[in-house]
Amino acid sequence: MKTIHLADILNQGLAHYQQVHKMSVQQRRVCDHIQSCRTGELGYQNWQCDECGHQTQIGCSCRDRHCPRCQSKTTEDWVHKQSDNLLPCTYFHLVFTLPHELNLIAQYNPKTLYQSLFKAVWQTLNKFASNRKHG
Repeated sequence: MKTIHLADILNQGLAHYQQVHKMSVQQRRVCDHIQSCRTGELGYQNWQCDECGHQTQIGCSCRDRHCPRCQSKTTEDWVHKQSDNLLPCTYFHLVFTLPHELNLIAQYNPKTLYQSLFKAVWQTLNKFASNRKHG
């Protein structure tokens, strides 16, 4: 089975997506980086084995912090480092989402939107934690 990368998905569907949705300059730049990563569009690195002399050419990476290819090792290292800090107790993973109707506000006024979200999250968690039956 062929490994599918985010760049493959962007190469296949980004043009159509951009016809329907508006993207910021930053979003377009990130997509360009991800699509160009390790393809040779950003240049090449030449590697040679000191033992046998075999040579290979590898496309340069984009080094974008949003690129899953570039950040996979960094992410893995971060997760490993964080796991060393975990307390030996049960944890709860909570996810708070926004309705899609707020996407435009999130794109153009993220500070206000996320301040409101985190205030609502805090109020919800505080109320939940103060209830003895959840204790």
